[in-house]
Amino acid sequence: MAEKFMITTDTHLEGHTDKITYQISNVKPKTLTQTKMPLFEALVKYAKQDVTPFDVPGHKMGAQMTPFKMTVGEMTMQMDVNSMKELDLLSHPQSVIKEAQELAAKAFNGDQAFFLVNGTTVGIQTMVMSVVGPNDEILVPRNCHKSVMNALILSGAKPIFVQPEMDLSFGISHGISVERVEKALDENPKVKALLVTYPTYFGSLNQLKEICDIAHARNVVVIVDSAHGAHLPFMPGKLRDPLSAGADCVTYSMHKTGGSLTQSSIMVMQGDRISATKLQKVLNMLQSTSANYLLMSSIDAARSELALYGKDRYKKLRPVVSEAIEMIESFGDYEVLKADYVKKNFDQSYDWTKLVIRVNDIGLTGFEVYSILKEQYGIQLELAEGYVVMAVISTADTRESIQKLVDALMDVRKKYKKAKQHFDPHVMTYKINKLICSPRDAFYADNEVVSIDDAVGRISADSIMIYPPGIPLIIPGEEISESVVQHYHYYNETLGNVLTEEKMPHQIKVLKA
Repeated sequence: MAEKFMITTDTHLEGHTDKITYQISNVKPKTLTQTKMPLFEALVKYAKQDVTPFDVPGHKMGAQMTPFKMTVGEMTMQMDVNSMKELDLLSHPQSVIKEAQELAAKAFNGDQAFFLVNGTTVGIQTMVMSVVGPNDEILVPRNCHKSVMNALILSGAKPIFVQPEMDLSFGISHGISVERVEKALDENPKVKALLVTYPTYFGSLNQLKEICDIAHARNVVVIVDSAHGAHLPFMPGKLRDPLSAGADCVTYSMHKTGGSLTQSSIMVMQGDRISATKLQKVLNMLQSTSANYLLMSSIDAARSELALYGKDRYKKLRPVVSEAIEMIESFGDYEVLKADYVKKNFDQSYDWTKLVIRVNDIGLTGFEVYSILKEQYGIQLELAEGYVVMAVISTADTRESIQKLVDALMDVRKKYKKAKQHFDPHVMTYKINKLICSPRDAFYADNEVVSIDDAVGRISADSIMIYPPGIPLIIPGEEISESVVQHYHYYNETLGNVLTEEKMPHQIKVLKA
């Protein structure tokens, strides 16, 4: 019979103090320390004290009744406080933040963890700037996030891009292969570091352990953007988390799949290939000195939930998702991306919490289905592409929420299906843009603004980005090709959410001739 543990804690909401008892079953004794939430508990304790604040923030723990306070509640305002002795300091943690980060490191299979309040963006920039500097070479997948490109500008490093595996059927890209990484390392022996996206936005998990072994044999540091993989260390089954696969440092978006508040992330390292002191130093340069305690405490609480209940909750959720996939595919008009397909065609594993649904067989684009689901059914998906839509599944989902999505997709098929399959040659980018100069040099060079239609052959001083997922079509330093211009117009016409630095549409900054 499974041993059960009882934990009682105080909660305080709208002036009332209550006791809540949690019953934790099937928890191994060695994981019991994960019940502790030192930062969250210290913050709640401070918020309950009768304090007269003469420090910042200026709302003074919600002293005035405002529409914002009336909406979010008294306790939220009381917990939005400044750094002080009782609550520690994120840039130089000594007490409750330090303990919370130590618990997080253990939960995520690492040696040291760092709480991030500027999102995974600041973690990626910190990792890159800690391992490469001006003119150093770093291997990077071309489908990486914009934050990686910005990290290249900040560091002055030279990217060596690796083309990811292209999926023509679904119109998406997967992870970079072992073979392409090994080839790139052989051709570029001066590379100091390798950045891997794991999982990709669409859930592909490449052979990271083999990649780490190959890189480490060449004294190349491996850093991982795991923005969409905070749940991986807590998944039952054979899916590897990045640190267990051998990565030296990983940044997770806890808010994306880990259950914390938006903008809160965590960076975790292991071993001695990267200096923890250097990571902290760079992080202190980039991250706010006024770290938000609501964000940090939400990491602390979410970590505890994942460590204690994650595997059990995902185990119970898996058959629900499998049943949903069967229903979605039952009429043959939709196809869901699945592990056996990804393994057979790309020799990669797959994260089943990413529900990628190919919809172009009903004659609609992913963008159209995305809009219909939101406007007609009140369902907000994560993203759309030319052929697919994607729903992110988390432990907060239920059989009822997933069934609502299934029913809506069935209804969309019935009401909107066209006679002809949708196909468009501009759904995917097949070539890596030619890098003429480093992103940093292009960023600081003299530039001018031109029409994007007149920019073919020019060197970009700008980024053109599709968001979500935040993967650039072009970055500073790359030559603008006809293909880039075509893809820009395709996304601008179908999605209408193409981001550039210019306020006027259809314009781009280029280096002066």
